[in-house]
Amino acid sequence: MKYSIENRAGQSLEGDVVEVEGGRYQVRVDGETLEADFADVDRLGQCAVLLGDRSFGASVETEAGDETHLVVRIAGFSYSFRVFDERELAAGVLDSPGPGRAEVVRAAMPGIIVGVKVAAGERVEPGAPLVVLEAMKMQNEVGSVHGGVVAEVRVAVGQTVSAGAALVRLEPPTDG
Repeated sequence: MKYSIENRAGQSLEGDVVEVEGGRYQVRVDGETLEADFADVDRLGQCAVLLGDRSFGASVETEAGDETHLVVRIAGFSYSFRVFDERELAAGVLDSPGPGRAEVVRAAMPGIIVGVKVAAGERVEPGAPLVVLEAMKMQNEVGSVHGGVVAEVRVAVGQTVSAGAALVRLEPPTDG
């Protein structure tokens, strides 16, 4: 199946994933093809990945309320992507990815707020970092998907939050 992958900076990649046999895949991104083997470790997003001749332990989570937004953690690094398969693209999921929708940005995991980067009334672009959340001794920038105007900041530095907690509420910009 064909996929479109977009990072927080708005850069896009196109890729194909073809299952060769149970759990083994051919992954092609930007003309490079790799053999891949994925094993679900705990049915909670933890998996073992073999890409070519390199193996990784990875944690894959979806952003609360947005199944297209993936957060992948490998070896202490966190990567945030929006992933759309060819069916979603054909259905027009990407017609309006930019500002124009209300959005409540939520914590993907429990943690402590160690930074708030915005204030009510500020206009933010899609993917802009809003809050810094420390979880498992790692600091993670939590950003908006669609951007807009900050209507409400619901957390403060030092506050403990649970997974799914509302952090920031955005409204569409009034000037389009």
